[in-house]
Amino acid sequence: MTPPCSPSTLYINPTLALDRPKAGNERYVQEHVEHPHEGAALSRTQHPFAVVLGCADSRVISELIFNQDVGDLFVIRVAGNIADDAVLASTEYAIEHLETRLIVVSGYENCGAVSATANYENSEGRINSLMHYIKPAVASVLTHAGDRLTNTIKIHVKKTVDRIE
Repeated sequence: MTPPCSPSTLYINPTLALDRPKAGNERYVQEHVEHPHEGAALSRTQHPFAVVLGCADSRVISELIFNQDVGDLFVIRVAGNIADDAVLASTEYAIEHLETRLIVVSGYENCGAVSATANYENSEGRINSLMHYIKPAVASVLTHAGDRLTNTIKIHVKKTVDRIE
């Protein structure tokens, strides 16, 4: 039985690590997906080469959109791909205990959480705590030309990256 990650993938440098999801995404777009690391050996250990902070949207699955296998990515999913304390702690865990060296913040078109915040759809309950992290991006694009939602999503990703750093 082949281990899920060869020793050469355990300590990949960030530049090479970034090339993997880019190439995987290109295979995904071209509908040439491949999953060579699936199998029972995955339950023994994990050696993800990247942390991916993505949205909880059920249609946006990091392993699929980056065409990576089970065990390749340490995926954190939360509506609006926000970086709250729990997300930051999970990211630190992956870095400190799994020796993951690349962090990817994955935004996508028509994110519902960003859209709701951009359209000022206040909600009762805890959803407003998500919006708290997105509102600065909404405010910063009010004077930008172009599509407000697209601009907000891009700025929100940048602000999330800044928060992680």
